[in-house]
Amino acid sequence: MVCYYRDLCIIRDIRIVQKGRGAGRMTRKGLQKHRGKLIASSIILTTLVTTGVCTILFIKRWLYKQQLKITEQHFVKEQIKRRFHQTQQDSLYTMYELVPVLTLVLNKDLDLDQIVETLKGKKLTKKLAQGVPKDSSELDEMGSVVDQPSDSSNSGVSKSKAELWEELKVQSLVKLLTVVYATCMLLLLTRLQLNILARREYLDTAIKIAVDKEGQKGSSIIMTWLNSFWNYGSNALSVSTPPNIENSSEEEDKASSGRNGNKSKDKARYANEQAFLSLSWWLLNRGWLRFKPLVQQQVSAHFGDLSPRDMLTFEEFGGKLSKTIYNINKELFDNHSHNLLVKCFLPEPHLEQFVLQQTLDSDTLRIINEDNTMLRQLVQETFKCSESSASLIVLESLVNESFQFVMQQVEAKVTKKSKKSSQTPSNGAAEAAGEAMAAAAPKFQVALFSIGLKECCQDMLKNGLISMNNEFLQSLDSVPELDDLSASVYSNFGF
Repeated sequence: MVCYYRDLCIIRDIRIVQKGRGAGRMTRKGLQKHRGKLIASSIILTTLVTTGVCTILFIKRWLYKQQLKITEQHFVKEQIKRRFHQTQQDSLYTMYELVPVLTLVLNKDLDLDQIVETLKGKKLTKKLAQGVPKDSSELDEMGSVVDQPSDSSNSGVSKSKAELWEELKVQSLVKLLTVVYATCMLLLLTRLQLNILARREYLDTAIKIAVDKEGQKGSSIIMTWLNSFWNYGSNALSVSTPPNIENSSEEEDKASSGRNGNKSKDKARYANEQAFLSLSWWLLNRGWLRFKPLVQQQVSAHFGDLSPRDMLTFEEFGGKLSKTIYNINKELFDNHSHNLLVKCFLPEPHLEQFVLQQTLDSDTLRIINEDNTMLRQLVQETFKCSESSASLIVLESLVNESFQFVMQQVEAKVTKKSKKSSQTPSNGAAEAAGEAMAAAAPKFQVALFSIGLKECCQDMLKNGLISMNNEFLQSLDSVPELDDLSASVYSNFGF
Protein backbone atom coordinates (compact mmCIF):
# COMPACT_ATOMS: atom_id res chain seq x y z
CA MET A 1 0.00 0.00 0.00
CA VAL A 2 2.82 2.32 0.81
CA CYS A 3 4.60 1.44 -2.39
CA TYR A 4 1.46 2.12 -4.41
CA TYR A 5 1.08 5.60 -2.86
CA ARG A 6 4.74 6.35 -3.54
CA ASP A 7 4.32 5.39 -7.17
CA LEU A 8 1.34 7.68 -7.50
CA CYS A 9 3.38 10.60 -6.12
CA ILE A 10 6.19 9.89 -8.54
CA ILE A 11 3.78 9.75 -11.46
CA ARG A 12 2.23 13.06 -10.32
CA ASP A 13 5.63 14.74 -10.12
CA ILE A 14 6.52 13.46 -13.56
CA ARG A 15 3.31 14.88 -15.00
CA ILE A 16 3.95 18.26 -13.30
CA VAL A 17 7.46 18.36 -14.74
CA GLN A 18 6.14 17.49 -18.17
CA LYS A 19 3.51 20.22 -17.94
CA GLY A 20 6.21 22.79 -16.90
CA ARG A 21 8.39 21.75 -19.79
CA GLY A 22 5.44 22.19 -22.12
CA ALA A 23 4.70 25.64 -20.75
CA GLY A 24 8.38 26.62 -21.15
CA ARG A 25 8.30 25.41 -24.72
CA MET A 26 5.16 27.52 -25.32
CA THR A 27 6.80 30.60 -23.74
CA ARG A 28 9.93 30.20 -25.83
CA LYS A 29 7.84 29.76 -28.93
CA GLY A 30 5.83 32.92 -28.05
CA LEU A 31 8.98 34.92 -27.44
CA GLN A 32 10.52 33.73 -30.68
CA LYS A 33 7.30 34.48 -32.52
CA HIS A 34 6.88 38.07 -31.10
CA ARG A 35 10.57 38.93 -30.65
CA GLY A 36 10.54 41.64 -33.36
CA LYS A 37 7.49 43.32 -31.92
CA LEU A 38 8.98 43.29 -28.43
CA ILE A 39 12.26 44.78 -29.62
CA ALA A 40 10.45 47.49 -31.61
CA SER A 41 8.23 48.30 -28.65
CA SER A 42 11.24 48.50 -26.35
CA ILE A 43 13.05 50.81 -28.76
CA ILE A 44 10.00 53.04 -29.16
CA LEU A 45 9.46 53.18 -25.41
CA THR A 46 13.10 53.98 -24.76
CA THR A 47 13.04 56.65 -27.46
CA LEU A 48 9.92 58.24 -26.04
CA VAL A 49 11.31 58.27 -22.51
CA THR A 50 14.65 59.68 -23.66
CA THR A 51 12.99 62.30 -25.84
CA GLY A 52 10.71 63.33 -23.01
CA VAL A 53 13.56 63.64 -20.57
CA CYS A 54 15.68 65.61 -23.06
CA THR A 55 12.74 67.86 -23.92
CA ILE A 56 12.07 68.58 -20.27
CA LEU A 57 15.75 69.33 -19.66
CA PHE A 58 15.91 71.53 -22.76
CA ILE A 59 12.79 73.46 -21.73
CA LYS A 60 14.13 73.93 -18.22
CA ARG A 61 17.44 75.17 -19.57
CA TRP A 62 15.71 77.47 -22.07
CA LEU A 63 13.49 78.91 -19.35
CA TYR A 64 16.53 79.41 -17.13
CA LYS A 65 18.37 81.24 -19.92
CA GLN A 66 15.34 83.39 -20.65
CA GLN A 67 15.07 84.26 -16.97
CA LEU A 68 18.74 85.20 -16.89
CA LYS A 69 18.32 87.24 -20.07
CA ILE A 70 15.33 89.12 -18.68
CA THR A 71 17.16 89.74 -15.42
CA GLU A 72 20.21 90.97 -17.29
CA GLN A 73 18.12 93.26 -19.49
CA HIS A 74 16.38 94.67 -16.43
CA PHE A 75 19.74 95.24 -14.76
CA VAL A 76 21.12 96.96 -17.87
CA LYS A 77 18.07 99.22 -18.10
CA GLU A 78 18.35 100.16 -14.45
CA GLN A 79 22.05 100.82 -14.89
CA ILE A 80 21.40 103.04 -17.92
CA LYS A 81 18.70 104.91 -16.03
CA ARG A 82 20.92 105.34 -12.99
CA ARG A 83 23.82 106.61 -15.09
CA PHE A 84 21.54 109.00 -16.93
CA HIS A 85 20.20 110.57 -13.73
CA GLN A 86 23.72 110.77 -12.34
CA THR A 87 24.89 112.55 -15.48
CA GLN A 88 22.14 115.16 -15.18
CA GLN A 89 23.03 115.68 -11.52
CA ASP A 90 26.67 116.12 -12.49
CA SER A 91 25.60 118.73 -15.03
CA LEU A 92 23.88 120.75 -12.32
CA TYR A 93 26.90 120.51 -10.02
CA THR A 94 29.10 121.62 -12.91
CA MET A 95 26.88 124.66 -13.36
CA TYR A 96 27.30 125.47 -9.67
CA GLU A 97 31.05 125.54 -10.27
CA LEU A 98 30.84 127.63 -13.46
CA VAL A 99 28.49 130.33 -12.15
CA PRO A 100 31.22 132.09 -10.09
CA VAL A 101 33.37 132.31 -13.23
CA LEU A 102 30.47 133.81 -15.18
CA THR A 103 29.86 136.27 -12.35
CA LEU A 104 33.44 137.54 -12.42
CA VAL A 105 33.43 137.91 -16.19
CA LEU A 106 30.13 139.80 -16.33
CA ASN A 107 30.98 142.08 -13.42
CA LYS A 108 34.06 143.29 -15.25
CA ASP A 109 32.03 144.45 -18.24
CA LEU A 110 28.67 145.21 -16.61
CA ASP A 111 29.42 146.54 -13.13
CA LEU A 112 26.11 147.75 -11.74
CA ASP A 113 27.45 148.09 -8.21
CA GLN A 114 29.82 150.83 -9.33
CA ILE A 115 26.96 152.86 -10.80
CA VAL A 116 24.89 152.47 -7.63
CA GLU A 117 27.83 153.45 -5.43
CA THR A 118 28.41 156.53 -7.57
CA LEU A 119 24.74 157.49 -7.18
CA LYS A 120 25.01 157.05 -3.41
CA GLY A 121 28.12 159.19 -3.41
CA LYS A 122 26.35 162.00 -5.22
CA LYS A 123 23.42 161.77 -2.83
CA LEU A 124 25.63 161.96 0.24
CA THR A 125 27.69 164.75 -1.31
CA LYS A 126 24.48 166.72 -1.75
CA LYS A 127 23.62 166.14 1.92
CA LEU A 128 27.09 167.23 2.92
CA ALA A 129 26.71 170.44 0.93
CA GLN A 130 23.39 171.15 2.66
CA GLY A 131 24.70 170.54 6.15
CA VAL A 132 26.59 168.23 8.49
CA PRO A 133 25.09 164.73 8.91
CA LYS A 134 23.25 164.12 12.10
CA ASP A 135 25.43 161.26 13.32
CA SER A 136 28.90 159.93 12.73
CA SER A 137 27.69 156.67 11.17
CA GLU A 138 26.13 158.57 8.26
CA LEU A 139 29.38 160.52 7.90
CA ASP A 140 31.43 157.33 7.80
CA GLU A 141 29.08 155.81 5.23
CA MET A 142 29.31 158.95 3.11
CA GLY A 143 33.08 158.98 3.31
CA SER A 144 33.43 155.33 2.37
CA VAL A 145 31.22 155.81 -0.68
CA VAL A 146 32.74 159.04 -1.90
CA ASP A 147 36.30 157.80 -1.54
CA GLN A 148 35.69 154.82 -3.82
CA PRO A 149 37.03 155.29 -7.36
CA SER A 150 34.56 155.34 -10.21
CA ASP A 151 34.85 155.10 -13.97
CA SER A 152 33.51 158.61 -14.40
CA SER A 153 36.07 160.08 -11.97
CA ASN A 154 38.94 158.12 -13.50
CA SER A 155 38.04 159.27 -16.98
CA GLY A 156 37.89 162.87 -15.86
CA VAL A 157 34.24 163.23 -16.90
CA SER A 158 31.70 163.51 -14.09
CA LYS A 159 28.27 162.24 -15.07
CA SER A 160 25.15 163.85 -13.76
CA LYS A 161 22.67 162.03 -11.59
CA ALA A 162 20.19 161.74 -14.47
CA GLU A 163 22.88 160.26 -16.71
CA LEU A 164 23.82 157.74 -14.03
CA TRP A 165 20.21 156.66 -13.60
CA GLU A 166 19.84 156.31 -17.37
CA GLU A 167 23.02 154.24 -17.48
CA LEU A 168 21.76 152.08 -14.63
CA LYS A 169 18.47 151.53 -16.47
CA VAL A 170 20.17 150.37 -19.66
CA GLN A 171 22.97 148.39 -18.02
CA SER A 172 20.64 146.56 -15.63
CA LEU A 173 18.45 145.39 -18.52
CA VAL A 174 21.45 144.43 -20.65
CA LYS A 175 23.05 142.52 -17.79
CA LEU A 176 19.82 140.75 -16.91
CA LEU A 177 19.27 139.51 -20.46
CA THR A 178 22.95 138.64 -20.82
CA VAL A 179 22.78 136.56 -17.64
CA VAL A 180 19.62 134.84 -18.90
CA TYR A 181 20.99 133.87 -22.30
CA ALA A 182 24.52 133.07 -21.10
CA THR A 183 23.25 130.83 -18.29
CA CYS A 184 20.75 129.04 -20.53
CA MET A 185 23.39 128.45 -23.20
CA LEU A 186 25.92 127.28 -20.63
CA LEU A 187 23.46 124.82 -19.09
CA LEU A 188 22.51 123.47 -22.52
CA LEU A 189 26.16 123.12 -23.55
CA THR A 190 27.04 121.37 -20.28
CA ARG A 191 24.16 118.91 -20.71
CA LEU A 192 25.22 118.15 -24.28
CA GLN A 193 28.87 117.65 -23.36
CA LEU A 194 28.33 115.40 -20.35
CA ASN A 195 25.63 113.29 -22.03
CA ILE A 196 27.80 112.76 -25.11
CA LEU A 197 30.71 111.64 -22.93
CA ALA A 198 28.46 109.41 -20.80
CA ARG A 199 27.01 107.79 -23.91
CA ARG A 200 30.46 107.07 -25.36
CA GLU A 201 31.66 105.65 -22.05
CA TYR A 202 28.63 103.39 -21.72
CA LEU A 203 28.90 102.25 -25.34
CA ASP A 204 32.59 101.36 -24.95
CA THR A 205 31.82 99.43 -21.76
CA ALA A 206 28.93 97.56 -23.40
CA ILE A 207 31.07 96.58 -26.41
CA LYS A 208 33.86 95.34 -24.15
CA ILE A 209 31.45 93.23 -22.10
CA ALA A 210 29.86 91.80 -25.26
CA VAL A 211 33.26 90.83 -26.67
CA ASP A 212 34.22 89.13 -23.42
CA LYS A 213 30.95 87.16 -23.41
CA GLU A 214 31.43 86.02 -26.99
CA GLY A 215 34.92 84.85 -26.12
CA GLN A 216 33.59 82.89 -23.17
CA LYS A 217 30.91 81.24 -25.31
CA GLY A 218 33.42 80.25 -27.99
CA SER A 219 35.59 78.26 -25.60
CA SER A 220 34.07 74.79 -25.12
CA ILE A 221 34.72 72.35 -22.32
CA ILE A 222 36.76 70.03 -24.53
CA MET A 223 39.00 72.85 -25.71
CA THR A 224 39.45 73.94 -22.14
CA TRP A 225 40.42 70.40 -21.13
CA LEU A 226 42.84 70.11 -24.05
CA ASN A 227 44.38 73.45 -23.23
CA SER A 228 44.83 72.49 -19.60
CA PHE A 229 46.35 69.17 -20.64
CA TRP A 230 48.67 70.93 -23.06
CA ASN A 231 49.69 73.46 -20.43
CA TYR A 232 50.34 70.65 -17.96
CA GLY A 233 52.55 68.86 -20.49
CA SER A 234 54.39 72.03 -21.32
CA ASN A 235 55.01 72.71 -17.66
CA ALA A 236 56.27 69.16 -17.18
CA LEU A 237 58.67 69.53 -20.09
CA SER A 238 59.83 72.90 -18.86
CA VAL A 239 60.95 71.27 -15.62
CA SER A 240 63.28 68.88 -17.45
CA THR A 241 64.59 71.47 -19.96
CA PRO A 242 66.48 74.64 -19.04
CA PRO A 243 64.52 77.89 -19.51
CA ASN A 244 65.10 79.94 -22.64
CA ILE A 245 66.13 83.36 -21.39
CA GLU A 246 65.75 85.02 -24.78
CA ASN A 247 62.16 83.82 -25.25
CA SER A 248 61.15 84.85 -21.75
CA SER A 249 62.64 88.30 -22.21
CA GLU A 250 60.79 88.70 -25.52
CA GLU A 251 57.51 87.74 -23.85
CA GLU A 252 58.13 90.22 -21.05
CA ASP A 253 58.89 92.94 -23.60
CA LYS A 254 55.64 92.19 -25.44
CA ALA A 255 53.64 92.29 -22.21
CA SER A 256 55.24 95.55 -21.10
CA SER A 257 54.68 97.11 -24.52
CA GLY A 258 51.02 96.07 -24.36
CA ARG A 259 50.61 97.66 -20.94
CA ASN A 260 52.35 100.82 -22.09
CA GLY A 261 50.09 100.94 -25.14
CA ASN A 262 46.99 100.71 -22.98
CA LYS A 263 48.30 103.44 -20.68
CA SER A 264 49.02 105.73 -23.62
CA LYS A 265 45.51 105.14 -24.98
CA ASP A 266 43.99 105.95 -21.60
CA LYS A 267 46.06 109.13 -21.36
CA ALA A 268 45.04 110.19 -24.86
CA ARG A 269 41.39 109.50 -24.08
CA TYR A 270 41.53 111.46 -20.82
CA ALA A 271 43.33 114.37 -22.48
CA ASN A 272 40.79 114.55 -25.30
CA GLU A 273 37.89 114.49 -22.83
CA GLN A 274 39.46 117.27 -20.77
CA ALA A 275 40.04 119.34 -23.89
CA PHE A 276 36.43 118.80 -24.93
CA LEU A 277 35.08 119.95 -21.56
CA SER A 278 37.41 122.94 -21.48
CA LEU A 279 35.72 124.38 -24.58
CA SER A 280 33.07 125.87 -22.27
CA TRP A 281 35.73 128.53 -21.54
CA TRP A 282 34.77 130.07 -24.87
CA LEU A 283 31.14 130.69 -23.90
CA LEU A 284 32.15 132.03 -20.48
CA ASN A 285 34.75 134.48 -21.77
CA ARG A 286 34.07 135.18 -25.46
CA GLY A 287 30.85 133.57 -26.64
CA TRP A 288 28.44 135.80 -24.73
CA LEU A 289 30.08 138.85 -26.32
CA ARG A 290 28.77 137.65 -29.69
CA PHE A 291 25.12 138.19 -28.75
CA LYS A 292 25.64 141.18 -26.42
CA PRO A 293 25.28 143.77 -29.26
CA LEU A 294 21.94 142.19 -30.18
CA VAL A 295 20.77 142.52 -26.56
CA GLN A 296 21.88 146.16 -26.40
CA GLN A 297 20.09 146.92 -29.66
CA GLN A 298 16.78 145.44 -28.50
CA VAL A 299 16.99 147.09 -25.06
CA SER A 300 17.51 150.49 -26.69
CA ALA A 301 14.61 149.84 -29.06
CA HIS A 302 12.06 148.97 -26.35
CA PHE A 303 13.29 150.88 -23.28
CA GLY A 304 15.24 153.75 -24.82
CA ASP A 305 12.31 156.18 -24.79
CA LEU A 306 11.68 155.68 -21.06
CA SER A 307 13.24 157.94 -18.46
CA PRO A 308 14.05 156.72 -14.93
CA ARG A 309 11.16 158.82 -13.59
CA ASP A 310 8.51 157.27 -15.85
CA MET A 311 5.89 155.09 -14.19
CA LEU A 312 5.07 151.55 -15.32
CA THR A 313 2.85 148.77 -14.03
CA PHE A 314 4.16 145.23 -13.76
CA GLU A 315 2.11 144.28 -16.81
CA GLU A 316 3.59 147.10 -18.87
CA PHE A 317 7.13 146.32 -17.78
CA GLY A 318 6.60 142.60 -18.40
CA GLY A 319 5.14 143.31 -21.84
CA LYS A 320 8.15 145.39 -22.87
CA LEU A 321 10.58 142.81 -21.51
CA SER A 322 8.67 140.02 -23.26
CA LYS A 323 8.82 141.86 -26.60
CA THR A 324 12.54 142.39 -26.11
CA ILE A 325 13.12 138.68 -25.51
CA TYR A 326 10.87 137.77 -28.42
CA ASN A 327 12.87 139.92 -30.84
CA ILE A 328 16.16 138.57 -29.51
CA ASN A 329 14.92 135.01 -29.99
CA LYS A 330 13.72 135.87 -33.48
CA GLU A 331 17.16 137.16 -34.44
CA LEU A 332 19.14 134.54 -32.57
CA PHE A 333 17.13 131.43 -33.50
CA ASP A 334 16.52 132.42 -37.12
CA ASN A 335 17.71 129.94 -39.74
CA HIS A 336 20.11 132.51 -41.14
CA SER A 337 21.51 133.19 -37.64
CA HIS A 338 22.45 129.62 -36.75
CA ASN A 339 26.08 130.49 -37.32
CA LEU A 340 25.82 133.22 -34.68
CA LEU A 341 24.32 130.81 -32.17
CA VAL A 342 26.94 128.14 -32.85
CA LYS A 343 29.69 130.75 -32.53
CA CYS A 344 28.34 131.54 -29.08
CA PHE A 345 28.52 127.88 -28.04
CA LEU A 346 31.82 126.75 -29.56
CA PRO A 347 34.93 128.51 -30.85
CA GLU A 348 35.71 128.52 -34.53
CA PRO A 349 38.26 125.92 -35.68
CA HIS A 350 41.10 128.44 -35.94
CA LEU A 351 40.40 129.59 -32.35
CA GLU A 352 40.26 126.15 -30.72
CA GLN A 353 44.00 126.08 -30.12
CA PHE A 354 43.78 129.45 -28.38
CA VAL A 355 41.04 128.16 -26.06
CA LEU A 356 43.00 124.99 -25.27
CA GLN A 357 46.08 127.05 -24.44
CA GLN A 358 44.03 129.04 -21.93
CA THR A 359 42.70 125.97 -20.11
CA LEU A 360 45.12 123.02 -20.45
CA ASP A 361 48.64 122.35 -19.21
CA SER A 362 51.61 121.72 -21.48
CA ASP A 363 51.57 117.91 -21.16
CA THR A 364 47.90 117.68 -22.07
CA LEU A 365 48.43 120.04 -25.00
CA ARG A 366 51.26 117.86 -26.26
CA ILE A 367 49.02 114.77 -26.16
CA ILE A 368 46.24 116.64 -27.96
CA ASN A 369 48.62 117.81 -30.67
CA GLU A 370 49.76 114.22 -31.23
CA ASP A 371 46.26 112.72 -31.41
CA ASN A 372 43.06 114.78 -31.41
CA THR A 373 40.83 112.32 -33.27
CA MET A 374 38.49 111.84 -30.34
CA LEU A 375 38.31 115.59 -29.72
CA ARG A 376 37.32 116.20 -33.34
CA GLN A 377 34.57 113.58 -33.07
CA LEU A 378 33.22 115.06 -29.84
CA VAL A 379 33.24 118.61 -31.22
CA GLN A 380 31.47 117.45 -34.37
CA GLU A 381 28.76 115.72 -32.32
CA THR A 382 28.27 118.81 -30.18
CA PHE A 383 28.10 120.97 -33.29
CA LYS A 384 25.36 118.78 -34.77
CA CYS A 385 23.40 118.82 -31.52
CA SER A 386 23.69 122.57 -30.97
CA GLU A 387 22.42 123.45 -34.45
CA SER A 388 19.51 121.00 -34.35
CA SER A 389 15.94 122.23 -34.05
CA ALA A 390 15.51 120.29 -30.79
CA SER A 391 18.28 122.32 -29.14
CA LEU A 392 16.71 125.57 -30.33
CA ILE A 393 13.38 124.54 -28.82
CA VAL A 394 15.05 123.65 -25.53
CA LEU A 395 16.99 126.92 -25.44
CA GLU A 396 13.81 128.88 -26.08
CA SER A 397 12.06 126.95 -23.29
CA LEU A 398 14.91 127.80 -20.92
CA VAL A 399 14.67 131.48 -21.83
CA ASN A 400 10.90 131.46 -21.26
CA GLU A 401 11.40 129.82 -17.86
CA SER A 402 13.97 132.50 -17.06
CA PHE A 403 11.48 135.22 -17.98
CA GLN A 404 8.92 133.79 -15.56
CA PHE A 405 11.54 133.61 -12.81
CA VAL A 406 12.69 137.19 -13.46
CA MET A 407 9.17 138.60 -13.35
CA GLN A 408 8.43 136.87 -10.04
CA GLN A 409 11.66 138.13 -8.48
CA VAL A 410 11.32 141.68 -9.82
CA GLU A 411 7.72 141.96 -8.68
CA ALA A 412 8.62 140.80 -5.18
CA LYS A 413 11.63 143.10 -4.89
CA VAL A 414 9.96 146.20 -6.35
CA THR A 415 6.89 145.73 -4.16
CA LYS A 416 9.07 145.34 -1.07
CA LYS A 417 11.09 148.48 -1.85
CA SER A 418 7.92 150.43 -2.62
CA LYS A 419 6.44 149.51 0.77
CA LYS A 420 9.61 150.66 2.52
CA SER A 421 9.53 154.01 0.74
CA SER A 422 5.81 154.47 1.48
CA GLN A 423 6.47 154.09 5.23
CA THR A 424 8.14 157.53 5.37
CA PRO A 425 6.09 160.33 7.06
CA SER A 426 3.69 162.06 4.70
CA ASN A 427 0.67 164.33 4.89
CA GLY A 428 -2.93 163.28 4.52
CA ALA A 429 -3.15 164.26 0.87
CA ALA A 430 -0.21 162.04 -0.03
CA GLU A 431 -1.70 159.14 1.89
CA ALA A 432 -5.01 159.57 0.10
CA ALA A 433 -3.23 159.64 -3.24
CA GLY A 434 -1.32 156.49 -2.31
CA GLU A 435 -4.52 154.69 -1.38
CA ALA A 436 -6.09 155.73 -4.68
CA MET A 437 -3.10 154.39 -6.60
CA ALA A 438 -3.18 151.15 -4.63
CA ALA A 439 -6.83 150.66 -5.56
CA ALA A 440 -5.88 150.76 -9.24
CA ALA A 441 -3.00 148.89 -10.89
CA PRO A 442 0.12 150.01 -8.99
CA LYS A 443 2.74 151.87 -10.97
CA PHE A 444 6.41 152.18 -10.11
CA GLN A 445 9.26 154.28 -11.41
CA VAL A 446 11.60 152.78 -13.98
CA ALA A 447 14.45 153.59 -11.59
CA LEU A 448 12.88 151.26 -9.02
CA PHE A 449 12.65 148.53 -11.65
CA SER A 450 16.35 149.06 -12.39
CA ILE A 451 17.27 148.51 -8.74
CA GLY A 452 15.09 145.40 -8.69
CA LEU A 453 16.79 144.06 -11.83
CA LYS A 454 20.20 144.63 -10.26
CA GLU A 455 19.27 142.59 -7.19
CA CYS A 456 17.66 139.95 -9.40
CA CYS A 457 20.96 139.54 -11.27
CA GLN A 458 22.71 139.01 -7.95
CA ASP A 459 20.25 136.27 -7.00
CA MET A 460 20.61 134.59 -10.39
CA LEU A 461 24.41 134.57 -10.05
CA LYS A 462 24.64 133.26 -6.50
CA ASN A 463 28.04 131.72 -5.91
CA GLY A 464 30.31 130.57 -3.15
CA LEU A 465 28.85 128.58 -0.28
CA ILE A 466 25.28 129.50 -1.23
CA SER A 467 25.57 128.54 -4.90
CA MET A 468 23.99 125.15 -4.16
CA ASN A 469 20.78 126.99 -3.24
CA ASN A 470 20.55 128.87 -6.52
CA GLU A 471 16.82 128.85 -7.26
CA PHE A 472 17.38 130.12 -10.79
CA LEU A 473 19.58 127.18 -11.76
CA GLN A 474 17.23 124.74 -10.07
CA SER A 475 14.26 126.12 -12.00
CA LEU A 476 16.15 125.84 -15.29
CA ASP A 477 17.31 122.32 -14.47
CA SER A 478 13.70 121.21 -13.96
CA VAL A 479 12.54 122.20 -17.47
CA PRO A 480 11.06 119.01 -19.04
CA GLU A 481 12.33 119.79 -22.55
CA LEU A 482 15.89 119.83 -21.24
CA ASP A 483 15.56 116.31 -19.84
CA ASP A 484 13.98 115.12 -23.09
CA LEU A 485 16.89 116.45 -25.13
CA SER A 486 19.39 114.95 -22.69
CA ALA A 487 17.71 111.55 -22.96
CA SER A 488 17.75 111.80 -26.74
CA VAL A 489 21.46 112.59 -26.81
CA TYR A 490 22.29 109.96 -24.18
CA SER A 491 20.42 107.16 -25.96
CA ASN A 492 21.18 108.12 -29.57
CA PHE A 493 24.01 105.76 -30.52
CA GLY A 494 23.83 106.80 -34.15
CA PHE A 495 25.99 109.90 -33.74
